[in-house]
Amino acid sequence: MVVKKRDGRRVKFNKEKVKVAVLKAFLDVDGEETSYAKEKARDIANYVESLGKDLSVEEVQDLVEEKLMSSNRKDVA
Repeated sequence: MVVKKRDGRRVKFNKEKVKVAVLKAFLDVDGEETSYAKEKARDIANYVESLGKDLSVEEVQDLVEEKLMSSNRKDVA
């Protein structure tokens, strides 16, 4: 699975980057890194990875936002 960066480079998908981004969003809203935030970050990263298709950075961001909006934490999206 490959991610197309904004500058056009293509890099191997790294689900850890998705997890870190989601956790940062939770941290900004909650002021702490909760077990729920860690679980949600892991679930979202696993979902994106499970798609198994090449995506752009923007598409990854859209998927993360979509998953957060369909959860009870729309405030984090």
